[in-house]
Amino acid sequence: MNFRNKVIKLIFYINMVLVCLISCRNSDSKPKNDYKSFINIKIDTLANRYLQLNRFSGTILVNKGDSLIYSNHFGLADYENNLPFTNATSFKIGGLSKLFTAKIIQKLISENKLKLEDSLSKYLPTTKTYKTIEDLINTDSLNINSNYNFLGELIEKISGESFQTNIDNYSKQIGLNNTYYKNDNKNLAIGYLFSNYRGKGNELHMSPSYNLQEAFSSFGIKSNAKDILKIIDYDKSIDIHGYIENDGFSYSVVNNPQTEISIIVLSNRRHPVTKEISNAINSIIEEKEYRLPLLRKPFKINTSLLKNYSGTYIINENISFDVVTENDSLFVLMGENKINLIPQSSNQFYMTQSDAAMRFIKDSTGIVSEVILLDGFLDGNSVKRVSNSSKSTETP
Repeated sequence: MNFRNKVIKLIFYINMVLVCLISCRNSDSKPKNDYKSFINIKIDTLANRYLQLNRFSGTILVNKGDSLIYSNHFGLADYENNLPFTNATSFKIGGLSKLFTAKIIQKLISENKLKLEDSLSKYLPTTKTYKTIEDLINTDSLNINSNYNFLGELIEKISGESFQTNIDNYSKQIGLNNTYYKNDNKNLAIGYLFSNYRGKGNELHMSPSYNLQEAFSSFGIKSNAKDILKIIDYDKSIDIHGYIENDGFSYSVVNNPQTEISIIVLSNRRHPVTKEISNAINSIIEEKEYRLPLLRKPFKINTSLLKNYSGTYIINENISFDVVTENDSLFVLMGENKINLIPQSSNQFYMTQSDAAMRFIKDSTGIVSEVILLDGFLDGNSVKRVSNSSKSTETP
């Protein structure tokens, strides 16, 4: 072999070694683009599972520091007219309204029109309360609607303008595009329920609407994820979640100053799983384990396992129920009601006429000792098994 061929062969081997080294290095560290794809795929899968189960339909936004790392819509804003969500779609945001109300109060304070230590009765004598403005906007008061409706009245009294005008002014100041209390916005999502409202099994149907005057500044504001992101105080912990009792919307906003992660989930379904979703998203971002809810479709199970679940379970001293086997199926007996349990997995069973399910749990000896009663959630109430007799109503 001449010298030229030896050099070519040497270069070839060097290149092969470099390729191997680069491949090994890449396998040990995840490039930024791969990480973002990982986040997108995982969150998309999570949201679509909840959409399949009719528990969620809406918007998810995730921000880290100065970067938007995820934003997507799922389902429809209006199912009757087949209208999709857009970046201009607003949601009824329930208790998140209080974040906006508190911001407008803080704006009035910065303009020296109010003081935190002022008593509310100084401006609204008919309220007959000794609470200060600071008392009312305290985080501990976020679940007290009357407090924030008082603040809405205070805003109108001090400014001499309607609550809506105050929201408009605040929106212009900080660049909110889809936030309001009352107007004829055509981009408002329709609220929905998924329930057995006609006795024919769970169906999607439009929700009744709340009383706007009652909602007012406590839970009457409409907004969207990008506007909410603009008012988050990133140096403060936020964990607000819930649903609107008299309307078809639910919500969750989480902000963690330590990780600089903000997660916003807005849904035009009243099913309150938004916190469950935001918890799973946080686990996805931190590359930790999380659970997907099981699909409500029959799972092929070894029917010999069913006898392990039969027995008596006691909710309290007055209420108990029996689980029995019959013709290779499992049933729960509560009074005169006999409900078929359809397997979702080897130890979880769902009911067709509601969103309820049961997950049977074994103790350290491998014996079923309790059942978790689920009502459309990943977790629920635990009920102890007091008798493990293999009750059966099996017909000959």
